[in-house]
Amino acid sequence: MKANLTAATLAALALSLGTASAETPAVPSTWKTSALSGKSSSPDWWLLFKDPQLAALIQEATSSNPSIKAQLARIEKARAAIIIARSEWFPRLDSRGGASRDHYSENTLFALPGSNTFTAGVDLSYELDVWGRVRNNVRAARAQAYSSEADAEAIRLMLGSEVARVYYALRSIDEERQLLQDTLKLRKEALDYSTARVDAGAANELDRVRAEAELAGTEAEIAALAGPRAELENALALTLGRVASGFRIPAKTLPGSIPAVPNVLPGELVERRPDVASALRLVDAAQAAIGVAKADFFPKISLGTSTGLASAKANDLIDKDSNEWSIGIRFSWPLFVAGARKAAVASANATLVEARSMYEERVLTAFQEVESLLATLKAQRTQEVSQKRLDTAAASASTLARQRYKEGVTTYLEVIEAERTELSARRSLVQLRGQQLVTTVQLIKALGGGWNTSASAQTTSPTLTPASSK
Repeated sequence: MKANLTAATLAALALSLGTASAETPAVPSTWKTSALSGKSSSPDWWLLFKDPQLAALIQEATSSNPSIKAQLARIEKARAAIIIARSEWFPRLDSRGGASRDHYSENTLFALPGSNTFTAGVDLSYELDVWGRVRNNVRAARAQAYSSEADAEAIRLMLGSEVARVYYALRSIDEERQLLQDTLKLRKEALDYSTARVDAGAANELDRVRAEAELAGTEAEIAALAGPRAELENALALTLGRVASGFRIPAKTLPGSIPAVPNVLPGELVERRPDVASALRLVDAAQAAIGVAKADFFPKISLGTSTGLASAKANDLIDKDSNEWSIGIRFSWPLFVAGARKAAVASANATLVEARSMYEERVLTAFQEVESLLATLKAQRTQEVSQKRLDTAAASASTLARQRYKEGVTTYLEVIEAERTELSARRSLVQLRGQQLVTTVQLIKALGGGWNTSASAQTTSPTLTPASSK
């Protein structure tokens, strides 16, 4: 079951927190770096990438990873705590019964002979929640449960983004390997061509040796990528909750396009992040705990009634004359506890300050992550334009160098330098595309993953204070 993390829910919660929202940082109306241009999509954010294999891996990770299983167990534990807390709202009914034989000392002043006692009955008690102890206990338990549900959403988002990050890092290596494999074919052809020219006396042995060195260097670069790919593959297996030894993922190149990230306004960010929602729930739980601690300064008042049967003989237990009952009101009020109640309130207040501070930190971190990733993505897009120009120019230079070598107007060293530049430019472009995909995944994660436009379009959380336009 997913946590109810809509804007309306968080807005209502924020209103209930009162002064808890006072220290929330001001929120700007626009991002410092604009890089969002897409339209809203399905809450299953990975569908943006239109990759069935990625979608299948993410769905497996978010259901099979041990971390999510453990968090789901925590949710069940938190929900059980709600039921335990709510049980104090209802009367308590206890049954009792017993049979005993008593022997008294004959050396006492009022010596009595031995006697039998048989009893049976029920006791009913109900605490009047005058000071809100039970009510605040229930409120705290509910807030803890909601926080656990939000934590589960945060774990799902983290797992999904980690799968996508590793997946595209792996695909980037696959494309580099494919590029090097294509280059290897050209190196072999160059070696054959140089050998033929040397044999024909049209070139010296140095050209052939250089061509052979380039071939060996390319083979070494291909082999060097095997280790990082294996590490990524094993990391992906761990995220999926699988044993790495039996996990394999076939080679596949990067997608041809990078999806645009749907536009999310700064004012919507806090409503969308499950980690922020979790922190806000903990503020609510901390406030409720203060109410519980303060209630201990007042007496506990309860109504009680008891009815049953008592007899010295078992045969007379169900006789009408064996009936007994009582009804009354009770209260208990500790008079001296050596400052424990004041300390409990002080501890609860400190917990609230801590929870507020953690909430504020989560909000600040959310904006820092988004702004940094927006700037990174914008820089990568600008870099890609220049990198493509470099790739085109390097490919032309390599073609011209080979042509000049065949015409005998230059040495093979010029060909080597041109081809190295071309290969470096192409590899850099592949790596940059992979980095853009990873950055896009991280940005979607920082924005909270899937989004609910119907809720966020109607409500803005009152915990957010608009920044001054000055």
